[in-house]
Amino acid sequence: MSVTSPAPRHAAGPRNNEFHWTTDRFYRAAAAGVFDDPGRLELIHGRIIEKMPYSPRHTALIGHIAKRLRAVLNSAVTVRAEAAIHIAFDGEPIPDISVIRGDDLDYLARHAAPEDVVLLVEVAISSERGDLGEKALLYAKAGISDYWVVLPEAGEIVVHRDPTEEGYQSVTRVGEDGAIRPLAAPEAVLSVRDLLGEGMP
Repeated sequence: MSVTSPAPRHAAGPRNNEFHWTTDRFYRAAAAGVFDDPGRLELIHGRIIEKMPYSPRHTALIGHIAKRLRAVLNSAVTVRAEAAIHIAFDGEPIPDISVIRGDDLDYLARHAAPEDVVLLVEVAISSERGDLGEKALLYAKAGISDYWVVLPEAGEIVVHRDPTEEGYQSVTRVGEDGAIRPLAAPEAVLSVRDLLGEGMP
């Protein structure tokens, strides 16, 4: 979950609208101490995006969904929370949950790239527009084959598949009475009601 603003409130360097940020430029600025908390910043289409603080509900849902995914996916993949994905020279988002090939130790020297990703999940408590819009386009262009946007308030999960340069060709809203089969484990059936944390406050 993130919020787009003209520039991070705590950025001491050039504002976003003065130039197009690249990952190299971003990391140089971070190393120079330009940002107070670079770990809370995403790079989306050359713009720096400040991630919102997580509410208790948001944090709980991320942990709950990650736990459910770990239970059905095999050991050939790793489920991560809040880990950067290097999408492009000007794109490095931090999805709420990523499922990547291999083990954490395979990524000691680099962030996961699109070819490593089998599933991305965003929990959209107050970021629905960006997660369904700009991020969906970014992930589609990168070829991410399975992308879910969890909408707790609406009681549904929006499943994006069949990525193209123009966006996802398949976008399906699955209500709380439905179920989802991850592309990485098509034999697994995950209840949307359970993923939404039914019974959580």
